[in-house]
Amino acid sequence: MTRSPAPRRPLALRRPLALAAAAALLAGLAACAPAPTSAPGAADPTAGSSFPLTITNCGSPVTLAAPPQRIVLVNADEIPNLEALGAIDRVVAMTGSLQPDLYAPETYDALAKADILSTETNATGGSVVSQESLVGMRPDLVIAPEKAVDRAALAASGIPLYTPSAYCADPTPELRTTATFDRVWDEMRSLGAVLGAGDRAEQAIADAQSGLADPAPDAGTAAALYVSSGGSVLSPYGGPSMVTPVFEAAGLRNVYADSDQRVFDANVEDIVARDPRTIVLLYSSGSPDDAVAAFLGAPGVSGLSAVRLKRVVALRFPFTDPPSMLSTKGPAELAELLATLP
Repeated sequence: MTRSPAPRRPLALRRPLALAAAAALLAGLAACAPAPTSAPGAADPTAGSSFPLTITNCGSPVTLAAPPQRIVLVNADEIPNLEALGAIDRVVAMTGSLQPDLYAPETYDALAKADILSTETNATGGSVVSQESLVGMRPDLVIAPEKAVDRAALAASGIPLYTPSAYCADPTPELRTTATFDRVWDEMRSLGAVLGAGDRAEQAIADAQSGLADPAPDAGTAAALYVSSGGSVLSPYGGPSMVTPVFEAAGLRNVYADSDQRVFDANVEDIVARDPRTIVLLYSSGSPDDAVAAFLGAPGVSGLSAVRLKRVVALRFPFTDPPSMLSTKGPAELAELLATLP
């Protein structure tokens, strides 16, 4: 995944990791190919695998002359989707290292051959990749959150940029509504169209949907928290986070589903007032025991029923946000953790 989380939270809309993106390119092709009227972060699902292909991505037209074969990946959040689309072998360079035990062994083997690009940290804690290092890889597609690279400069070099909708600098109003697994399906169809892998996208979606078909028994209420600053900051995940559908599929009800913020800081008194039966700690580095210890050391958490009942578990962050095929595996991972609780 990954995301080198920012000091206060690991990802998407609020997350500083919102690296770079969006894009236009090949001006001649863009001028003659009509841009579909799709959501700003998404490719037109009707575009299929017909190339040249022009999509609207984060509000900008992006044209690809042919299915990309040399992909540069800025952060690891799209790896599970590329894996499902059979496109891992197209990645020639990426930033950062991979978390263990998230992907198939052959994915690690393939990505071990990719060049690793160096990054710098911007003022908000996110990663920034230089124009020179990107262009030097001769990519025919860069996949990156916005704000990590210079969109216009890459477009001038004829390099298309694709940004997952969760990382658009100006997210659509829809991303402030309650999340569902439709966000995963939309992202898969968008990326599948860009890669000329629409059929594989549909098959991956069908397989994931079948795995989510059986309802889980009611497991009560829960809050998902990210703990930072040594336990002094607790950040719940609201309705727009993929935590909400992951919880629902695992039989839990997110006590912060009424919030229109994906993630935000909260005082412990508010969490105690909502009285979640279970606390799910999201972590992206270290061990689950580290995450639990940091949480239990936070002032005031002893007032939570979940703490008194010893119903605190730690789930790896990539099984929730941003919307990816790993999100669809989140319910099963969470169910295993819940089965260990009293």
